[in-house]
Amino acid sequence: MPEPGTRRAFETSDISLASFLRCRGFPFEDLKRSGNRTLFVFRHSDELHRAVLAYANDESVPVRSFSNNLRDLKALTR
Repeated sequence: MPEPGTRRAFETSDISLASFLRCRGFPFEDLKRSGNRTLFVFRHSDELHRAVLAYANDESVPVRSFSNNLRDLKALTR
């Protein structure tokens, strides 16, 4: 459980999931480097949790938006 005054965060190194979440309207709040991996940090919420489940259940997002977000996220990880 987070300490009072801190916000819960959802972190993922899955760039496809991060792109999907951005397509669903969730901006990432931070990038963290962990060795040669990049973690995308999102603010945790019930809506975000539902979007992660939607990704796991193969729901769709617009292809061009997904591709553009994926390209942008890859550029940030270099």
